[in-house]
Amino acid sequence: MNGERNAVTLQVSMEELSPLMISCLDEGKEVLLTVTGNSMAPFLRHSRDQVVLKKPADQTALQPGEVPLYRRKNGQMVLHRIVERDDGMKRCLYGECEPLQSMHSSSSLTYTMLGDAQTQREPNIHPEQIVAVATAFVRKGKRWDCCGTAYRRRSLRWHKLMPIRMSLVRLWHLLHGVKNRVKAVLKITRR
Repeated sequence: MNGERNAVTLQVSMEELSPLMISCLDEGKEVLLTVTGNSMAPFLRHSRDQVVLKKPADQTALQPGEVPLYRRKNGQMVLHRIVERDDGMKRCLYGECEPLQSMHSSSSLTYTMLGDAQTQREPNIHPEQIVAVATAFVRKGKRWDCCGTAYRRRSLRWHKLMPIRMSLVRLWHLLHGVKNRVKAVLKITRR
């Protein structure tokens, strides 16, 4: 087979996939998952985009802006962006750090997560809940590095739009719907 790999697509629940995925991650392999859900729109789109996941070398070294796959206390696996890192000594928000006047030890490290299409933050995610971190995403066959300057700049700008984010998401959905209706009308008139 002239060097090409045959890919098989299976639809399985995350509960069924987790043991195999974690085994692959523990072996140092990358895992490619298709995005399900809309919480990371507009950066990651449901059923269109895929994320490349890798086990982080150090779950306590992740920084705001990175996108980990983590397990909630109820067992649900979620892929959201880190918007805050608090180690008890300093708190790093997306783009800046500030010292804290606190007596917490560094063992109290927590992350605050937020989906790109959401406004409700999810605080108190502990490093041991982190399963993997996105290193890249694949859209329409092209791989995009999550550490790239353009991607990081774009995600930071999106984060700073937090106060008007829901209005922008609604507008985006409205325009996307109009675009699809126009395409449908044009397709009908061409027949």
